[in-house]
Amino acid sequence: MRAILADNDVEGQVAVLLRHLEGGELAEFWNSLELARLRLTDLGLARDAPDAVIWRHCQREGVVLLTGNRNAADPESLEATLRNENTATCLPVFTLADPQRILNEASYARQAAERLLDYLLSVESIRGVGRLYIP
Repeated sequence: MRAILADNDVEGQVAVLLRHLEGGELAEFWNSLELARLRLTDLGLARDAPDAVIWRHCQREGVVLLTGNRNAADPESLEATLRNENTATCLPVFTLADPQRILNEASYARQAAERLLDYLLSVESIRGVGRLYIP
């Protein structure tokens, strides 16, 4: 795992989470991960790239994807891709359970940041789970 990628629907929320992770008592643990923060364009992907393309790219590049809640609306949806292509070695997708609450409630955002950090610190033991919700 070399980086985290904020899907375009949660870039603001991930920025909030990172402020919690980079400051105070969590900073030492966050910094130990040495993860870059990427956007879709950093990976050469269009902002409207299909979920399946984004997920596959993340798996190839060792990038953890953070996204808002997604459904299985079509064969290229994130949920459908996870059902069809996820294996025991795949990095998990972290889905923000309540993205708006992260923006509006500092205590919830801190809880979400702590949960994300816990997952990232133990990412090797949770490979293959598909999707995990935060918090």
